[in-house]
Amino acid sequence: MSDAVETIEHKGHTIEIFHDECDWSPRENDNMCIFHIAHRNYAFGEHQWMSRQEVDDAQREAEAIGDICVPLYMYDHSGITISLTPFTCPFDSGQVGFVQIKKDEIISNFGKKNWTKNLRIKALEVAAMEVKELDSYLTGEVYGYIIDRDGLEQEGSCWGFIGDIKYCIDEAKGEVDAIIQHSQRVKTSAL
Repeated sequence: MSDAVETIEHKGHTIEIFHDECDWSPRENDNMCIFHIAHRNYAFGEHQWMSRQEVDDAQREAEAIGDICVPLYMYDHSGITISLTPFTCPFDSGQVGFVQIKKDEIISNFGKKNWTKNLRIKALEVAAMEVKELDSYLTGEVYGYIIDRDGLEQEGSCWGFIGDIKYCIDEAKGEVDAIIQHSQRVKTSAL
């Protein structure tokens, strides 16, 4: 019996979706923001500080060079979740650090010469996307798929889809479509 999260039939192929127990963090990717965390039990940012004072000092330094800093909140109850907005529970949540948005990187990555109001909006969107990705990782929303044909042979697999399971499913269906197209081209060229 499979431990698949979801099983889908698509054009004669079976797609099984699994939780991916990956041991890498999306913070290891090439990110535009830096996460500063002060927590005695969790280390999920680039900079792990021992005290709230160290986080405050790091934030002052970042702001002094012109970077944007936004608070990062965590809810810790039977697992953790993070957000750029505070959680409603005053007992199991609070600010855990901040996200530093490096203005120079944003300006460079968006091909601009100067900092503008629109670029600030884009920078905050980037920070929100990076927090959402890390939150998905922390809450176990990481998936992979295996494609079987007629239950006989594995035809494809891919892992490391972070976020909504629908993205993983759509990619698996796309691979099935590509497998079918390739098979049809091979049959046509053999004639």
